[in-house]
This record gives sequence, C-alpha cells and structure tokens, in this order.
Amino acid sequence: MKKFVLFLVCAVAAFAVSAAPQKVDFDKMPKNSQEFVRKNFPQETIKSVEMDREASWDKYTVYFTSGSQVSFEGGSGDCSQIIMKNGSVPAGTIPAKIRSYVSSNYAGRQITSYETTADGYKIGLSNHTYLHFDKDGDFSNAAK
Repeated sequence: MKKFVLFLVCAVAAFAVSAAPQKVDFDKMPKNSQEFVRKNFPQETIKSVEMDREASWDKYTVYFTSGSQVSFEGGSGDCSQIIMKNGSVPAGTIPAKIRSYVSSNYAGRQITSYETTADGYKIGLSNHTYLHFDKDGDFSNAAK
C-alpha cells in the first residue's frame, strides 16, 4: 500500500511539472508564428516565449517588454490571442469585416484584445466592452 501511495505522489508530481509552461527560444516556434510577430510587432522587444502543452497541442505565448502578449496554436502556428498593454491590436491582424464594424459602431475606441474562439472572435475595446463575432465576422453580441 505504501508503494502504491508513493507511486501516485510521484505520478502527480511528474504530471504537474510537465504541465507547467516552459521557456523556449523564439526560433523554436512555428515559422509562420515567427513571421507574424516580425510583421505585426516590429517595434516590440521580446521579453520571453513560453510553450504550454495543452491536451493535444502546444500553445506558444510571446511576451513583450511593453507588457503586451500574443499567443499561437502550436500545431498550426495560427494566432489565437493578442492582448495589448498600451495601444491597439495591429489592424492587419483583425478581419476587415470586424474592423469595419468596430470603426462604424465604436468610433474612437481602440481594439485592445483579440481572441479566436470555438464559434468566432472575441474583441476587447478600450472602454472594457467585449464584442463577439461569428466565424464569418458578423456581430453577435456585446458585454461589459
């Protein structure tokens, strides 16, 4: 019985250590993720990059010295989230239909966060309003 309990404790500890995000070099990310960062965040300085092993894929997060961050799905390397500490999400990273909706209905508000979701997109504005869009970029609802 003692051996079984010891085995369980070791197994849980090993799982906890392997599940923790690991620091990795920028060049270990998928190539399209690297290109995305270089193209859309040329003025930012990279502070660190972490790889987090999710259930069946890796997630990479790039942290900038400004406090902003961008995350990517490891398998595809596609951008899944952008959080800006100061300023707005680069316009070229947001679908045109969503940019148009925001500029028409929330003039003067900056887009400070962008996230892809299972059913579309979640956009955060500088006034702490969150907008939800479907996969086609059509507005679905807003929340504070």
